[in-house]
Amino acid sequence: GWGGWGRLLLLEYYTEAIKSEFEVTYFLANVSETCEKNGIVQAQKELVDHINGSSRNCKNEYDGRRIIQASLFHKKVLLVLYDINEEKQLKNLAEEQDWFGSGSSIIITTRDMHLLKIHDAHGIYNVQRLGESEAFHLFPLKAF
Repeated sequence: GWGGWGRLLLLEYYTEAIKSEFEVTYFLANVSETCEKNGIVQAQKELVDHINGSSRNCKNEYDGRRIIQASLFHKKVLLVLYDINEEKQLKNLAEEQDWFGSGSSIIITTRDMHLLKIHDAHGIYNVQRLGESEAFHLFPLKAF
């Protein structure tokens, strides 16, 4: 609905504004939908394709985890995982902080706060609804 659209727009805008501070930036949208339709390996392949230019070695969840970790271990990463709804998704895309280099930021959106707590998230922010004037300011920046 519109609520999700607003959060997505805000997050895309924020990501664009700070991406120059990172070596690798990737916005993986609609994670739960991708996983439901095509499985977690497809979501891993999208990330691996962006990092390495090829995901042909990503044949299963284990391969995907190993490749993601090995490829990003020493890099300062901004990874956005938008719309996570299962622990398995977090485990296979960004299980541990030490998968990523120093200064990395992993932004996870979910409606299930429990997932963030069991994943030991370092900062949990509840995004508030934009006011009308804020929404009218943001919309043309992304729409046109």
